[in-house]
Amino acid sequence: SSSLLLSALLLSSLPLSLARGADANKPHPHRGILQRYERQPPSSYGISVSGVPLDRLRSGKPLLKILSLSSGFKRAVSIQDIPAPPEVVWEKIMDLEHYPQMVEGCARNDVYRREKSGKGKQCVWSKYRICAGPFSMEYFIEHTFEPAKNCMTFHLDYDRLSEFSDTVGYWYVEKLEDGWSRVYYSADSQLPSWVPGFAKDRLIGQALRQSTSWVDKYAQLAVGKSVADRPSPFRTMARRLLVIAALIQAKVMILPEVLPQLKLPPALGQTISRILPRLRAIVAHAKQ
Repeated sequence: SSSLLLSALLLSSLPLSLARGADANKPHPHRGILQRYERQPPSSYGISVSGVPLDRLRSGKPLLKILSLSSGFKRAVSIQDIPAPPEVVWEKIMDLEHYPQMVEGCARNDVYRREKSGKGKQCVWSKYRICAGPFSMEYFIEHTFEPAKNCMTFHLDYDRLSEFSDTVGYWYVEKLEDGWSRVYYSADSQLPSWVPGFAKDRLIGQALRQSTSWVDKYAQLAVGKSVADRPSPFRTMARRLLVIAALIQAKVMILPEVLPQLKLPPALGQTISRILPRLRAIVAHAKQ
């Protein structure tokens, strides 16, 4: 249930030896590298909207934060007020089977197991298939939703082999007095070492902008509000960056003449040109 663009960016942190070949009949090579979220209020993770004006939270654009953890991983946080009650918001977040119709980049999301227990708690396991241009990746996620705690957490299903190393995340929906909901989304990630430090926050931030916007759109439609389908200015750039990451994953040499065809912004194109020798070294090493 994470942002699919963010999930796609997480794929680029996958060691080359693990790429290609999700398999439901094989276990994942580990039981979790990233620390899983507990189902508790955002304040438990130091996430707050203190000092943020209400009109900023209701501007239709998510409030974004990127935090550096002591473990060295990045925590991406998105907060947004949505003009719909929590039950409607949760209906969309937990509508996993219809993610392909709602979440950009999600080609399939097949639920293969469900369990329910007391107080409405439910666990749902599903197989995601995400696409970026001609490239696709598959992974298995375990979601646990506790309505009594207003929270859902997710992580890999480690009993099945996914096509990237690890991901953990968290949704929390707070009921507001005027019929609105405050939606918190958080996910932890680690991008590869060859990505320049200044670019890591930019990559995560671009993906993070999509994390709650789709929920806002479809929750409003569910309560009869008209929502303009505003194309995000970050989608095209994110797709192009994913193509570069996928080329590296596929061990394809990136040639200088390929860069103009990607039509990247000048500054980004210049940055990639500067690190091109490093990219070539990674690909050459992967071919050995």
